[in-house]
Amino acid sequence: MGIVTEYPLGFIVLCILLGATYAFILYFRTKKQIVVQWQLWLMSFLRFIAVFLISFLLLSPLIKQKTEIIDKPLIIFAQDNSLSIVLSKDSSFYRNEYPNAVRKLQENLVKNYDVSVLSFGNRVTPELKTNFSEKITDISSVMEEVNTRYANRNIGALIIATDGIYNRGSNPFYATQKFRFPIYSVGLGDTSSHRDIILKKITYNQSVFVGDKFPVEILVEADKCAGEKSELQVKKGNQVLFSKFLKFNGEKDFQRINLLLEAKEKGVQRYNVIVGPVNKETTVKNNNRDFFVEVFDTKQKILILNQSPHPDIAAFKHALENTAKFDITESTLDDFTQTPESFDLVILYQLPSGNSNLKKFLESRASLLFVLGTQTNLDAFNALKTGLVINSDHNNFSESLPALNESFPLFTINSEIRDMLKNVPPLISPFGLYQHSPMAYVMIYQKMGNVQSHLPLLMFVQTTSRKTGFIAGENIWKWRLTDYFQNGNHTAFDELINKIAQYLSVKGGQNFFRVKCENTFQENENVEMEAEVYNESYELINQNDVNLSITDEKNKSYPFIFGKTEKGYYLNAGNFPPGNYKYLASVKVGKNFFQKKGEFIIAPLNLEELSTTADFNLLYRITKAHDGELFSPRDLDGLMKKISKREDIKPVSYFQKRFSDITGNIWVFILIVTLLTIEWFMRKRSGVY
Repeated sequence: MGIVTEYPLGFIVLCILLGATYAFILYFRTKKQIVVQWQLWLMSFLRFIAVFLISFLLLSPLIKQKTEIIDKPLIIFAQDNSLSIVLSKDSSFYRNEYPNAVRKLQENLVKNYDVSVLSFGNRVTPELKTNFSEKITDISSVMEEVNTRYANRNIGALIIATDGIYNRGSNPFYATQKFRFPIYSVGLGDTSSHRDIILKKITYNQSVFVGDKFPVEILVEADKCAGEKSELQVKKGNQVLFSKFLKFNGEKDFQRINLLLEAKEKGVQRYNVIVGPVNKETTVKNNNRDFFVEVFDTKQKILILNQSPHPDIAAFKHALENTAKFDITESTLDDFTQTPESFDLVILYQLPSGNSNLKKFLESRASLLFVLGTQTNLDAFNALKTGLVINSDHNNFSESLPALNESFPLFTINSEIRDMLKNVPPLISPFGLYQHSPMAYVMIYQKMGNVQSHLPLLMFVQTTSRKTGFIAGENIWKWRLTDYFQNGNHTAFDELINKIAQYLSVKGGQNFFRVKCENTFQENENVEMEAEVYNESYELINQNDVNLSITDEKNKSYPFIFGKTEKGYYLNAGNFPPGNYKYLASVKVGKNFFQKKGEFIIAPLNLEELSTTADFNLLYRITKAHDGELFSPRDLDGLMKKISKREDIKPVSYFQKRFSDITGNIWVFILIVTLLTIEWFMRKRSGVY
């Protein structure tokens, strides 16, 4: 402990001289007949100390303290709270005895260590949960949580209590590679295989059209069911669409069933696959699964028109062909003989170029998507008066990165698309002065290096007659390639192009009220909706309240009111149990009253029921790689003893320097006031003025 200041030592000497000089001038002429010698010296000393302290405080001194901090080792206990644990034969033990054993282990650990408890399933929570209700298991999320939440902590050990079954996230063995502390595991569940029939996988087309016959492939796994027979049925409501008897051979048998179903009604259709139980089957929860197919009545027709080949054209075509919603036609402008009215959307790739004539496309009611690039004749494009004008000298071009407009209202942009846009290469965009219609909606701005501009890279203009889109750049094929390098698929890029095409190809007409809602949600997902309200001038407004009523299969209603965003409405209705739901949204604008009806399905999650055999081999590999051991849930006392005997799990001490300001210390102020007060009383009593 000490006192430091930023000023040189000579300033402290100056403070001493200042205090001594002040006391000397004040008292050296005082007559000794008035004041006795010792009182004179005492008053001089009090004044000297007071003046010295006051002047010394002007130097802003700090008290330097060195404190030793002892950091106890941290033991992290992570509890698997997933459903698969209680689907074993010891479910009664895990529901009744095991939670008490875990609490006792924590009480013993707290005596010598800092203890932090986590529970995991679909997500990680900082508390102990043992109701085993989670329907998804993501073990790798625990490793990520430990890596971020407890960085730079003195971690003594990680104890993870799980059955080793995971159905979300990455392999937890590789997620622990960076850990440099022991990992112990408590093996929950049952590793033995029991008689069980499992609907392992159902492969099907998620979207088809009315009248189509679509294939369905069902994979059935049978454990220890040799010689047994079962009936497989595919039902829609109470109607049996397909039936087949299965005979199982061997201790572990896989059977693949292929069938064709016909889509007869439009909308989201729910199908149920059931495999009859066999004698003495352990559980029948995994014998039943639903799947959902969205049936459309018509396809949106899209024309990709170009003047010459380019990799971008293939990128657009592949992205749009991955869904059954669109019928794609590709043609050059010279070879095109059909009428534009035959299509819902025309993608004009780098047109007009040269002397291209696009008059018939502009006179049609088909939506247009202009993709501008180095082959585009900008003067001819500006003459079309499409809602975007680019004034560029000598057709100059520059590299433009995407910058997402967070307040874009026309459709939702998911996290996968957002992540992709952060890492894609730039497009080659026309360089110049951009002028666009006041009715334009910019989804993506151009970003030059680290500078974001207000120039549109992806923009839409909507009028009462048509919708028009603009992509002001070429080489978008590189975005699709980047998406594959980052994620191993083209999902994010294809989703972006599909959303653009879906918005442009759907004819809005004079629809003054719109509600956007997905057809299917998983039971662990929140039901989210968006709404738009337009006035007579077809401008977005959100002054009025939009009411919503969601009704379940038992006719129970749940009322909601949409929240208002910058230009529209948004609602997060939360989670709902599995089942079919209908909704009715309504809004009153002036004298007009608008309503929108719809329905959605909450699909049940049964991932935990597909595999109930514990994977202790995974736990053994993790603990072996990190100098730990695998323990039984009935031997938590042995786990406690093992940890307490480790000499490398010990406290860490370090010194911390602290500086505190003396100027604001109340005790220094009291000391100065006390010194001056005592001096004042002595001067008063002795008659010195």
